[in-house]
Amino acid sequence: MDQPVPLFNTTRTFRVWHYDVGRSELTLRTHDDPDEPVELLFEGVLSMRFDRLWFPGLAVDRAEDTVLQSPTVDIPHLCIELRSPEHSGEIVCRSLTSIGGTHPDGKVLWTITASRPRSRLAAEIPAVGPA
Repeated sequence: MDQPVPLFNTTRTFRVWHYDVGRSELTLRTHDDPDEPVELLFEGVLSMRFDRLWFPGLAVDRAEDTVLQSPTVDIPHLCIELRSPEHSGEIVCRSLTSIGGTHPDGKVLWTITASRPRSRLAAEIPAVGPA
């Protein structure tokens, strides 16, 4: 993927609602209409970067996936770009789900998940290159 793939675009304002370090989950929620919230649930969060906690007029795109490598397994992660007129951000995670309502009671509108981890041993890929 050279160009980001558009996933979601809205004029609504989202803000960081919750981050759970133990579960590696980040939730962004709309705050402009409390009767009809929409949440973006990022699971398996590896990293995140943004300079503000709110995104007025949010655009969500999928950029080039990133792979976490260990000596025995390659674990693909999604690279999600967040853009608003005022700033941008990036979240590297295993999955992203859009929920109409609040998690876990809301309706899943759409979801995207990184591909399955691949064994480095089964593919006979050297875990460490020559020194």
